Amino acid sequence: MPLAPEVLASAETSVVIPVRNGARFVAQAAVSVLDQLAPGDELLAVDDGSVDGTLAALRGIDDPRLRVLCGGARGVSAARNLGLAESRGAFVAFLDHDDLWVDGRHKALLRAMLDDGDLAAAFGRVRVLIEADAAPAAVAACAAIDGSHVRELVGSALYRRDAVLAVGGFAEDMHMREDADFSFRLLESGARVIDCDVDALTYRRHGDNVTNDQTAINQALVELARRRLSRARGKRPPA
Repeated sequence: MPLAPEVLASAETSVVIPVRNGARFVAQAAVSVLDQLAPGDELLAVDDGSVDGTLAALRGIDDPRLRVLCGGARGVSAARNLGLAESRGAFVAFLDHDDLWVDGRHKALLRAMLDDGDLAAAFGRVRVLIEADAAPAAVAACAAIDGSHVRELVGSALYRRDAVLAVGGFAEDMHMREDADFSFRLLESGARVIDCDVDALTYRRHGDNVTNDQTAINQALVELARRRLSRARGKRPPA
């Protein structure tokens, strides 16, 4: 049975955007979210020590649902965790400052969550947007994920806030692949998630992506694997 519009509107959602030096794209990201939120929802932009025009771009958005927090330049994970701690919604979403919500995604993911109270998260598909200054290697790497469900990209999901808190949020000592680490911990906890038939995230590739540093990415992948192995060993019964 379809949910009434007033039920969808009454379910408060908090969206967290961590941003450092994101003046180029952050306003677009924020507007893509605000255009889909209900009056009782909120958007928390956590400034992680920007030295460009990020704050000016955010202050140019006249919407009472937007709150700007100071993250203290402690990294993306700490910024997300701060936004999470300050949030009020029963549902929470995370969006990188250079990405976008796809039209209609929030209504679809929220409906899935409200239909099944045992779900920890609902994921939509990822669409890739390539800017003119994107690195060629990044363009090639992203071709395979366009139109797919990618649970490591936290921006493609809507989460139940309690489920995020139950696994400890984001690892603040990780500055790359921290999203994948969070996603793996959520799934390893036994939390139920679902893939929905909706485009949810526009994943933007451009010349300033932090993930353009392949050496740093390789190091982060090794650390990600180490943590997963450590958790797996910790769960094994003694011999």
